[in-house]
Amino acid sequence: MFFGMLVAIVAVGGSVATHASSLKGGNGKLVPAWYSFTGSDSENPADYTRVDNEPSGCSTGPTVCSILAEPSSSNQAQPNLNMISETHYKAN
Repeated sequence: MFFGMLVAIVAVGGSVATHASSLKGGNGKLVPAWYSFTGSDSENPADYTRVDNEPSGCSTGPTVCSILAEPSSSNQAQPNLNMISETHYKAN
């Protein structure tokens, strides 16, 4: 019984450690993710949707299409707009 409990504890600990490492880089910062601009206010984090890969269909133009940014520490579904690494635009 003790061995079974030990295996369960190690499995849960490994899972938590793996998930945490996917969110933070070696320097402790959150790993940047892609966000598609889906709203009307590019200054509002709620107007972005987190996506798995760099969005296609962005070209050049005056309107924000997508950003690569660190997630907000309080809501990882939204970007931290102070930590944008890259911005793609589209025509209106």
